[in-house]
Amino acid sequence: MKKMTTIAAILLASLAAAGSASAQDHSAKANIPFGFYVDSKWVPAGAYTLTSDVKSPDIINIRNEDSSVALLNVGHAVDRQPGKNTLVFRKYGDKYFLGEILSANMNVGFSPSKREKTVRTEEASMGAPTQIYLAMN
Repeated sequence: MKKMTTIAAILLASLAAAGSASAQDHSAKANIPFGFYVDSKWVPAGAYTLTSDVKSPDIINIRNEDSSVALLNVGHAVDRQPGKNTLVFRKYGDKYFLGEILSANMNVGFSPSKREKTVRTEEASMGAPTQIYLAMN
């Protein structure tokens, strides 16, 4: 009986893993040459994979190559034509904030975080933020 329970648990675990792997079919990769903020979390420059789940396309998983950085962020659908695999950053001085992901699979924007609003206030003398467009792989 224990053996059957163990086999059933292994089968259920493998089905769950297969289901979650197929559900994350919205994916994009980018090499980002500068450190940046996602919401209020700073992440270093590097190669990143951005994914979203079909069932929850506004929840974005951002992970670097060695998985030392992994975070989730909730965005909102943006009413723009999907870009050609582009990340849009808002830049204030030397600080970058992820603003949008524009691609055929993900068309998501991120609202300014508390940290971004603070930086925007501090850098008000510099005028409007610069928008930086970065192509994704």
